[in-house]
Amino acid sequence: MRGLGLLTLVTSVVCGFGAGQIGLTLLGQGAEHPKPVQITAALAAVENAAEPPMPEDWPTVFDPYVPDPPKAPVATKKLEKYRLVGLVAGGENGWAILTASDGDRLIRAGDRLIGGETVLEIAPDGVWIERATERMLIAFEETPDEMMARMMSNGSVQADEAEIPDSTFAGRDMRRVLGRAGSVRMVPANGSTGEVVPEILWVREGQVYDLIGLRRGDLVLRVNGYSVSDPETLVNAGQILSETDEFAVEIMRGGQRRTISVRITGRG
Repeated sequence: MRGLGLLTLVTSVVCGFGAGQIGLTLLGQGAEHPKPVQITAALAAVENAAEPPMPEDWPTVFDPYVPDPPKAPVATKKLEKYRLVGLVAGGENGWAILTASDGDRLIRAGDRLIGGETVLEIAPDGVWIERATERMLIAFEETPDEMMARMMSNGSVQADEAEIPDSTFAGRDMRRVLGRAGSVRMVPANGSTGEVVPEILWVREGQVYDLIGLRRGDLVLRVNGYSVSDPETLVNAGQILSETDEFAVEIMRGGQRRTISVRITGRG
């Protein structure tokens, strides 16, 4: 019984496979076969096909390039050059005369110069200014003539008389007259004590100190009997000189007192 069942199963499988093959054969006879593809002709058709036209306007991807305008050249400002003409050093009351591109100018501590610098101090050794946060000194520049005059006057015995033309003082600001004459500083007449008097630091040739006969190191004690204990008193000397044809300058030179008699010439 078991052998009969196995035989029946095998017979069914064989019959089913045969029927399937017969069905496929019948279907294949009725189907249409595809035409063979000509490779050479297909490639030629692709090569001869017209390319699609390029677009006239491409879409904007980036903003149009606009070059930066040329930068104007930055003008380099030339540093102003100053020359010290003369000074009277006296603390807050001191003044000096500087020459620059705008001519001579009388200055004091706190003033602003043409180049933008600030005057810090009128000192015996020159004018201290601040330029771009830097502290710098404008000192005297001794000319060859002034150097020769100084060397010739050292140790020489000068006369106690002098003449000055009236044009030296007439119609002029006394500060400018004294400033252009050289430089002085206020020091105690007797060392660390006593009233302060002007000490001559610099004498400019042809100016009032030189014409009177003063020289470096002299202490000016009095002018026509008036004390010159501060710079403002020196300015008032203009009024004294306008009222007389002669005046006396009392000085201390080398520890000795001397008096120079000065005559003003050219007055009618």
